[in-house]
Amino acid sequence: MSILSMPSSSPRQHLTQDFGLGKISINYSRPSVKGRTLFGENSILAPYGNLWRFGADAATQINFTDDVEIEGQKVPAGTYLVFAIPQEAKWKIILNTDIGAGLRGYDSAKNILEVEVPVQNTTVFSETFTIQFHSIGYETCVLEVRWANVSVSIKIGTHIVARLKESFEAQMQGEKKPYFQAAIFHLMLAGDLAKALKYIDIALAEVPGAYYMHFVKANIEKLSGHTEAAKKSAKLCFDAAIAAGSNDYQRLAKDFLSRN
Repeated sequence: MSILSMPSSSPRQHLTQDFGLGKISINYSRPSVKGRTLFGENSILAPYGNLWRFGADAATQINFTDDVEIEGQKVPAGTYLVFAIPQEAKWKIILNTDIGAGLRGYDSAKNILEVEVPVQNTTVFSETFTIQFHSIGYETCVLEVRWANVSVSIKIGTHIVARLKESFEAQMQGEKKPYFQAAIFHLMLAGDLAKALKYIDIALAEVPGAYYMHFVKANIEKLSGHTEAAKKSAKLCFDAAIAAGSNDYQRLAKDFLSRN
């Protein structure tokens, strides 16, 4: 007969999010309210002014595989413990380098980050403590914490444009040049439409039937103010998508033409 173990009352969750040129991973326990008081002067859970392990059981850990900024402060790549000191209007968020210490062995001298973030009161009740990512862009994202009727948002940033630009410039000196990827970079991140158009034209000369490249070119031309050229590229995308059997790009091109 197999021996069964009771499930944890605060189950662990491991959350990983691709961000910038790296990943952010969070390992934390998820307590539930269960009718108890929290975030108060003398509450049972996470009382005001007290150091809190940002979850339950073992202290919450966060790992960054690349350097980031949290609320504008630099944080090197690495693994840290996350703590918080809740207050009614704001929380202090703390990252600590001693990942083996936990709450009882906490030493403030090993904090590498202390920032304050505002509290938002919500109408939606979150029974279980939840950490999630949203508003994810190329260089910014938001880590949101929800529990009961409280929400806290922590802004995370990174700087990748200069590094990518340097990488593409180096690749352009090689034998195999990533023209299409460079066009996407200059369109989406660098904001250099002239270079984006130059590189997409070279990429299309190598693969004329690439319907997705025609669609990218249409968007570059539209943003450059060349509406008629953009329509022509969208029509080429539509025709090439039919030939390739891509229903998705047929819809995209048709929608583009209907709006321009």
